[in-house]
Amino acid sequence: MRTGPVKGSSEPTTNLRRSAVHGTVAVGGAQAIKFLTQLLSVVILARLLAPVDFGLFAMLMPVAAFVMMVQDIGLSQAVVASGDLTDEQVSTMFWINAGLSMLLAVLFAVCAPLIAWFFGEPKLLAPALALAATVLISGLATQHFAWLSKSLRFGAVALIDVASTLLGFAAAVVVALVMPGIWALVASVLASMTVGLIGAWSLARWRPGRPAPFAEVRDLLRLGAGLSTFTLTNFFARNLDNVMIGRWAGAVQLGFYDRAYKLLLFPLQQINNPIGRVMVPVLAKLHDEPHRYRHAYSRTLRLMLLFTVPGVAFMLMFAKPLIVLLMGDRWAPAAAIFTWLAIAALHQPMSATFGWLFISQKRGGDFGRWGVFNMVTSIGAFAIGLPWGAIGVAAAYALSDLLIRMPVLWWWVGRTGPVRHRDLLEIVKPFAFALAGTLAALYLYRNMSGAVHLPEIVLGGFLAFGCFWTLLATCVGGRESLAEAARLLGARLGRFRKGDGMSRRGDGRSGSVARATVD
Repeated sequence: MRTGPVKGSSEPTTNLRRSAVHGTVAVGGAQAIKFLTQLLSVVILARLLAPVDFGLFAMLMPVAAFVMMVQDIGLSQAVVASGDLTDEQVSTMFWINAGLSMLLAVLFAVCAPLIAWFFGEPKLLAPALALAATVLISGLATQHFAWLSKSLRFGAVALIDVASTLLGFAAAVVVALVMPGIWALVASVLASMTVGLIGAWSLARWRPGRPAPFAEVRDLLRLGAGLSTFTLTNFFARNLDNVMIGRWAGAVQLGFYDRAYKLLLFPLQQINNPIGRVMVPVLAKLHDEPHRYRHAYSRTLRLMLLFTVPGVAFMLMFAKPLIVLLMGDRWAPAAAIFTWLAIAALHQPMSATFGWLFISQKRGGDFGRWGVFNMVTSIGAFAIGLPWGAIGVAAAYALSDLLIRMPVLWWWVGRTGPVRHRDLLEIVKPFAFALAGTLAALYLYRNMSGAVHLPEIVLGGFLAFGCFWTLLATCVGGRESLAEAARLLGARLGRFRKGDGMSRRGDGRSGSVARATVD
C-alpha cells in the first residue's frame, strides 16, 4: 500500500487513459448527486429562510473565503501540477498550510467584533466565531485533497464531495426547521467541511512526516506564489461586490444578489470544477506532447460547451419565471440581477477553462498578472454600479466583463503554449453561431408564449437545447462535436446494457469525455 505521493509523472498511455476514464465517470456521478442536492438546497432554504438571512451570511463568507485562500497560498495546485515529488516535499506543504491555518483561524476569531462593526450587524459576531473554526479544518485537509488529485484518485474525491454535500444540506435543513436564521447556513458549512476533513484523511491514507530542506521546495513555493497571486486577485474580483453591497446597500439587497449569483453559478460549477479537477493533472502530464495536449483540451471543451452554453442561454432568457418558480414570489426582485449576471456568464463555460491551461503549463506568473487586471477592472465596475444598488453592480460587472476582460483574457492565454489563439477561435466559432440563433429563438418564444408557468418554462428548456444543437449541426466543427458526444453516449449505454463495468475494459472504446481527451 502506498503511503506517499505518486512519484512518476510519465505514465503509460493506457494507465493514464484508464485513470482519466474512471475519474470522469466517478466525478460525473458525484456531480449529478451534488447538482440535485444543491438545487434542492436553493429551493428549500429559500422558502425556510428570509432574504436577510442570506444577506447576513453573504457578509461573512467573503471574509471566511479570503482567510481560507490565504492559508492555501497556491500550494495545493502547485503539488498537483508538479511532476516528481517526494513525501518530504509534500509534508513541507502540509506543515506550511497547517501553520498558516492555525494563525489565520485565531486572527479571524479576534477580528469577529470588527466584522460585525463594519457591517453594522451585531448578529454577525457569534457566526463569525464559528466560521473561524472552518479555516483550521480546511487547512488540515488541503494537501490530502491535493494528494488524491495528483494520484488521479478521483473516485475518492467524488465520494467525499457527495458525503459532505449531503450532510451539509441535511444540517442546514434541520437547523432551519428548528431555528430559522443565519445559523442554518453556518451549520451547513461546518458539517460539510468536517466531513471533508475526515474523508480526506481516511481515504488518502497519507500522513505528513518530516519536512524537506528549503532548497527542495523552492520551485514549488515559487509556482504556488504565482498561482496564489491569481487566487488572491480573483478573490477580490469575485467577493468585493458582496462586501460593497452589504456595507452600503444592506443585507436585503445582498440577499437578492447572493441568491441570484449562486443560482446562476452553481450549475456551471457542477460541470467546470469537477472536470477541471480531472483535466489539470491529465494536461500537466501531457505538457511535453503539444499535439496530445491540444487535442485533449479541445475535445473536452467542445463536449462541455454542448451542454453548458444552451443552459446559460435558457437561464438568461427565462430569468424571472425561473426565480419565482424555484424560490417563490418574494425573490422576484432578484430576477433583474440574475439577468445581468447571466449576460456575463455567456462566455464563462469556455473562459473558465483557461485556468486549466495556465496551471497545467506552469504559467503561474501569467496567471497572476491576469488576476491583477481582472481584479482592478472588476472592482472599478462594482464602484461604478454601486450607486444603483445590487442591480447596478450586476449590470456594470456584466458590461465590463464582455467588453474588457473577456477579449483581454483570450488574447493573454493564447499568446504561448500548446493552445494558441487560432485554436481557441476554431473551437468557439460554431458555438458562437449556434448561441446567437438560440437566443433569438428563445426571445421570440418567450414573448409569444408568456412563459410564466412550468410547462412553458420546461418547453423553453427543450427549445434551448434543441435549437442550439440543430444550429450547431450546420457547422463542420459542430457536427464533429455532436458526433463525438453521440459516440461516447452510445458506447456508455452499450456497456451499461451489457453490464460490463468500467474497471474491466479501461482501454477499449471510449465511454467518457476523459477517454476521448487522452487517445
